[in-house]
Amino acid sequence: MEKNLRQQIDIFSILRDVAREWITILLFAISASLLTNVWVTETYVPVYTSKAIFTVSSKSANGSIYQDLSSAESLAGRFAKVLESNVLKKKVAEDLGQESFTAQTSVKQIEETNMVELTVTANSAMDSYRTITSIMENYDQVSHYVVGNVILYVIQQPVIPLSPSNSKSPVRPMQYAFLLGALAAIAYVAFLSHRRDTVKNSHQMKEKIDAKLLGTVYHEKVRRNRKKPDEHPSMLIANPLRSFAFVESSRMAAARVRSRMDRSHVKVVMVTSVAENEGKSTVAANVALSIAREGKKVLLIDCDFRKPSQYKIFGQKEEINFIQLLKDGKAEAAVTQYQNTSLYGVFNTQADPAAERLLESGELKRMIDRYRESMDYIILDTAPLALVSDTEDLARLAESTVLVVREDVILAKKINDTIDVLNQTNAQVLGCILNNAAQSLTVQSGYNGYSAYGGHYGKYAK
Repeated sequence: MEKNLRQQIDIFSILRDVAREWITILLFAISASLLTNVWVTETYVPVYTSKAIFTVSSKSANGSIYQDLSSAESLAGRFAKVLESNVLKKKVAEDLGQESFTAQTSVKQIEETNMVELTVTANSAMDSYRTITSIMENYDQVSHYVVGNVILYVIQQPVIPLSPSNSKSPVRPMQYAFLLGALAAIAYVAFLSHRRDTVKNSHQMKEKIDAKLLGTVYHEKVRRNRKKPDEHPSMLIANPLRSFAFVESSRMAAARVRSRMDRSHVKVVMVTSVAENEGKSTVAANVALSIAREGKKVLLIDCDFRKPSQYKIFGQKEEINFIQLLKDGKAEAAVTQYQNTSLYGVFNTQADPAAERLLESGELKRMIDRYRESMDYIILDTAPLALVSDTEDLARLAESTVLVVREDVILAKKINDTIDVLNQTNAQVLGCILNNAAQSLTVQSGYNGYSAYGGHYGKYAK
């Protein structure tokens, strides 16, 4: 039951979208409040209320206080009927020289007393006072058969009201409008979030996407160093500051990637995504590092020639122009061993917008072929498929593809279209990794976004 509900309504993604749109929600609530202020000001019509208080006593000489209280309670209901009488209303209207009775009247017993309060509300102070006075003068002409065996004594005479009885202040209506506006905006954002056909969790990944789910990498909240704002925190699983959930989910995803590669007899895999900022470069780096930690020799090549980022992920300080080395036929000079591990990286610090010519030369393919024998696995980190055209050309260099899908970002149809395109190349899709996934209630999670390497493709987040 919980699983089905999770598949149908993903609370985490809805809450995340509401949190992301808090400014829009706030502005909508403020707008509703301001419009209410205008409406209250423009439509305000003052009304005035006059009141009189009577005591009710029994005509019987031996009447008790209990009889008086009972009479007051009974009289309140009967008196209301008298006030609704068309005969009384017509009489009061004639007395005031009006065509019809326009005031509002009410009568109630004052709790635990034998007193009855009569109130009259009208559009002007004088109309209110004259109406209640006329009622007091004329009600006995139509009430003798309703009121019965009681005596009414006026203990508070009506007076001309000096101020309106309805407040002109729009504060309370504005508060209600703000609250209702915020709730309406939240409901609208939640509705759109629920209806958006993205992949919101691993269950939906299995249902909506035409590829095997290789793993789910959980969201990792990263805090930057305020003293060094330009320094990007390491998202490698080797960083001891990374959470257990992030490290373990990355390691398990890498294990499944390796298992699928072994089963399919694949040595060269391409890691890509549909669009930018899905975290594919970090996933590729951690997959390579995880497999290397198992004693396998892994070569990670940064093939995103327009927006290279692996050198930043691994903290590579040395300037390496891999593109120029490829052109010069010296690609092996770019291969760097990562610390004392069996992971070897081909890092590139220089972008080249005209990188397609490198693929035409065939030098990159020859380099990959040379390393097939010496390496157990080769991982190519390529540009997002939707942004550049050479990703399909790079697919010819690999034997399979791992597609990184960021949770609740790309439409499921677009992901499936990308999978169809890749399956028509040499590098058919091995499976997908769901990235930046919201964690369950048993694991601490955050909703501030995962991209530790910038929020834009230009800031090497891929």
